[in-house]
Amino acid sequence: MGLYKKYSFFVNILLAYLLVIFVTLKLSLIWIIALITLLFVGISILFYHYNEQKHYYKDIIDNSLNIVLVSDMSRIVSANKTFFKYFKGYRNIEEFSQKHHCICDFFVEEEGYISQINDGLSWIKYLLKNKVVYHKAKVKINENVYYFSISASVLDEKNNLYGVILSDITEQEHYKKELESLAINDALTNIGNRRFFHQKFDEQIVLTQRYNHPFSLVIFDIDFFKKVNDNYGHDMGDKVLVEYTKYISSILRDTDIFCRIGGEEFIVILPNTTKDKAYLLAQKLRESVENYKEILPITMSFGVAGYEKGDDDTSIYKRVDVALYKAKETGRNKVVLG
Repeated sequence: MGLYKKYSFFVNILLAYLLVIFVTLKLSLIWIIALITLLFVGISILFYHYNEQKHYYKDIIDNSLNIVLVSDMSRIVSANKTFFKYFKGYRNIEEFSQKHHCICDFFVEEEGYISQINDGLSWIKYLLKNKVVYHKAKVKINENVYYFSISASVLDEKNNLYGVILSDITEQEHYKKELESLAINDALTNIGNRRFFHQKFDEQIVLTQRYNHPFSLVIFDIDFFKKVNDNYGHDMGDKVLVEYTKYISSILRDTDIFCRIGGEEFIVILPNTTKDKAYLLAQKLRESVENYKEILPITMSFGVAGYEKGDDDTSIYKRVDVALYKAKETGRNKVVLG
């Protein structure tokens, strides 16, 4: 039908032209019928090839590894077979549309990924407006999480039809997150490493200087840890580190930033915490560790310092480090305020 509309003007002109020729040349009725028959045979062949071409392109789209769908902004109009490899509970778009109008119903709202609404625009309009930017979608389907690169294009602006392509990048995203985790997490204890500490430490100083919110540092290490390794072996020493890291993590707040910055040395960034409150927390940690006695009984020494006006990363870190040194030099298993 679309092809007929496209070529109807051409066909009508051709028929009128033939009619003029017939009248001018005074062709017989048989010749007229023969020529008209040839004309419609040609048109039929054209339609045949057109339909063959349509099936050819449909096969290509259906066999694509990408999800390809057509949307009118409010609902999915059509989708290729790959769509149903992910949305396995639906046999066709009609079934899908009874429960969901949009694939965006499955988007996970997370920084770095496309949402249903972005900068006040619906997701398709946002994609169309920002074509030069690489966009990703995090999609949760039946408890399974997938990651896709996503793009949109205009198919028929008059009828409000838009094409959307989603390419599965789940494996790449998992690999990327694994690399990111290795870069900032301590391999043994799975808390932040030294690099992560310095990154968050710098961020916290900027926030404190900008908004005048207090924050404090608590630094601590295991007393006589070398004896643990010498007497019980490094494997036992690692078990002690892992066990007590988990235990201390269970006491800290979700907002506290806990990092391992050396062999048996740890540090905690305490946002929105004065040094007096940090001191009380350090005492609680010290007593809890001493009473825990899992794997091997150990004690810890603590240094505490709070941010003071004019501090930079060097000055506050030096104060907390000196406080830890004093705790160790004056008997260990104690907290010193810097």
